[in-house]
Amino acid sequence: MKKLLATVLTIALVLSLSACGGSSNPASPTAPGAESGSAAPETSDFTPVTWRFANQHAPDQPGCILDQRICDEIKEATQGRVTVELYANNALGDYTSVFDELMLGTIEMAHITPVESYDSRVSAAMIPYLGTTYEELLKAYARDGYLFGQVKEALGAIGIELMGICPEGYNGIGTMSELQNPTVPGAEKGLVIRTPMLDIFALSGIDLGFRVSSMPYADTYTAMQTGVVGGWAGGSITGNYFVMRDLIKYFYDYRQNQEATLIMVSSQAWSKLLPKDQEAISQIVAKGCEDMAEITQKADAENIPKLEESGIKVVLFSDEELQAFADSCHKNVWPKLSANYPEGFIDNILADISK
Repeated sequence: MKKLLATVLTIALVLSLSACGGSSNPASPTAPGAESGSAAPETSDFTPVTWRFANQHAPDQPGCILDQRICDEIKEATQGRVTVELYANNALGDYTSVFDELMLGTIEMAHITPVESYDSRVSAAMIPYLGTTYEELLKAYARDGYLFGQVKEALGAIGIELMGICPEGYNGIGTMSELQNPTVPGAEKGLVIRTPMLDIFALSGIDLGFRVSSMPYADTYTAMQTGVVGGWAGGSITGNYFVMRDLIKYFYDYRQNQEATLIMVSSQAWSKLLPKDQEAISQIVAKGCEDMAEITQKADAENIPKLEESGIKVVLFSDEELQAFADSCHKNVWPKLSANYPEGFIDNILADISK
């Protein structure tokens, strides 16, 4: 019994000493990266990346200036983990080819006109006469809105992440000769004009009274020079000043479509980023798109007199005339466009704006 009692006491003493030893340094079994001030594993293990950012804007256009700002802010916000190099003025190809490369992941980022070839919802931000003020457009393009969600869903299905919808002005028609019946909706205008290869542009142009020829933007300048078309749709006041002022003689401010470009990222490139860098980039682009509305209004106001100084007649329409164009479009174009979208799509957009 004495031997048994001694054995029990010995075991208890050993266990007691072991417990005391284990509690003398409770921080000893520290997980990697848990030390104060050390980098989180996902940050320290991340290999910095360099993206190519394609746009369709001339270097001195507001959209291009905004894109360079976005590049600079991304590099700073990600502490150099993401470097974005801007390739302006279609340097990496026309917007249609850039869109395809985004899907493939061979271009990481782009700020371009949307392409509706794969899903008509992608170009819905340019539905004709969607709104007549920038306040309405910003509401329609809000990240928590119906339109943004639908476009994001459509792009996500083909491997592209939507970062922002950028309002770059209202489109008008730049022409090389004076129009017939410019204020009468549907009346023959006497010209064939180029439109982007999107139904929303072609149908709204036809409803105004133009004959249209859909073609890539890259072919537009030559087509106008050679007389294939007598004018073009797809550019705002500022766009016409920067790109077409040496060709056009008239600019008609029909405001038939919103110049709403998309800032997008390849899903392949996006998935490789740290979550905190994804959040930073999302916020940077969202703020840039909001700022663009104010930038655009200011640029248009400044460029109307510049167009006139270049010998171009700028034709502005009254509120009543613009409403007549809009009413005609709502009656004749929207039913045709509705057939290209899910049931109730356009109605849901308008309901969202009117809240």
